[in-house]
Amino acid sequence: MLTPLCQTSSTTMLPRLSRRFATMQPQLAGSGHRWLPWAAAATAAAGVVSYTYTGRKSLACEQKPLLVCGSLNADIIIEINRFPKKGETLSARSPDTGIMVPGGKGANQAVAAARLSAGTGRQAKFVCQFGNDSHAFKLEQVLREKEVDIGNCGRSNKPSGQAFIFLEEDGSNSILIVGGSNVAWPKDVNAFAQQIRGASAVLLQREIPEYVNEAVSEVAVKAGVPVIQDVGGEERDFSDAHLKRLTYICPNETELERLTGMPTSTQEEVVAAAKSLQKRGVKNVLCTLGADGAVLVGPDGSVLRQPGIAVPGGKVVDTTGAGDCFRAAFAVAMVEGKPLEECLKFAAAAGAITVSRYGAVPSLPERKETDALAHWRGAAAS
Repeated sequence: MLTPLCQTSSTTMLPRLSRRFATMQPQLAGSGHRWLPWAAAATAAAGVVSYTYTGRKSLACEQKPLLVCGSLNADIIIEINRFPKKGETLSARSPDTGIMVPGGKGANQAVAAARLSAGTGRQAKFVCQFGNDSHAFKLEQVLREKEVDIGNCGRSNKPSGQAFIFLEEDGSNSILIVGGSNVAWPKDVNAFAQQIRGASAVLLQREIPEYVNEAVSEVAVKAGVPVIQDVGGEERDFSDAHLKRLTYICPNETELERLTGMPTSTQEEVVAAAKSLQKRGVKNVLCTLGADGAVLVGPDGSVLRQPGIAVPGGKVVDTTGAGDCFRAAFAVAMVEGKPLEECLKFAAAAGAITVSRYGAVPSLPERKETDALAHWRGAAAS
């Protein structure tokens, strides 16, 4: 009977596995496998005995949590036929619209990570700033129900952040954000620095102050923790210092165009823009393309293309939160040590399920249905 790694002495297994990995590297590098040289961070995050690309040791069978630092919003969804013109008053498409549902890019990713990690033993932790209003109580309740660890969240003296989501009949949306408590972060990250250092990976977005993202990435990179940066949120540039600390930067094609000033109308243009962004120091660029899937450009210039996966039921209901879910799903698969092709396929399946449902947090998929769609469709990256 095989002995699980967690029941084997690390003092005996570490040298043995380190030697084995060293002998495997030349074979793997020449075998066409795409997970090198990106695999080290994912291997460590998955809990395999190894040394990460930073030299930090990872312990056997350790299930380090995924950490999301970001925004939490009360989403007010308003269904419309079209936007009113200047001076015009229109009725909403549905008389029952305008309800509040939990959202915010950070909360979306935290709940998605929790659902997609269910049954694996890995926990999703979320650090945000709760507001001082009635929305905050409801938002906190939902996060606890979704089994997201919120033990390190703060509380501000501002109302909860809000997002007014104008949802058109074809499922597309336009969003207006009111920052509220999302802009009321402390001046440093000392209160949750230990959680950053102990994470398998950290996910960031841009609906919170930039100094928070900068500080989190600085702590993470010193501890050898991969950092995944979502570009969505406030429109602003990144510092070169921050970009160099990122393991993955994740724009959509519009955000990539804004960051680089280059066209992104075709996949070839997306790849060229991604490589331009890499010149500023970021390692990997993962660009989502809506219904067309995603493109991943690695630090060595290699390209993985993930086709879009057909939406269950054949109809796009609401695209809110789809990109957040895609990135969280990619992170979940990455820290489990899956090959990058599998990470992309898993993420594409999760995103496809999300757009088939209404709302942000309410639409996020479970692990079982995401696995089923990824394997049933078989839309592999190339």
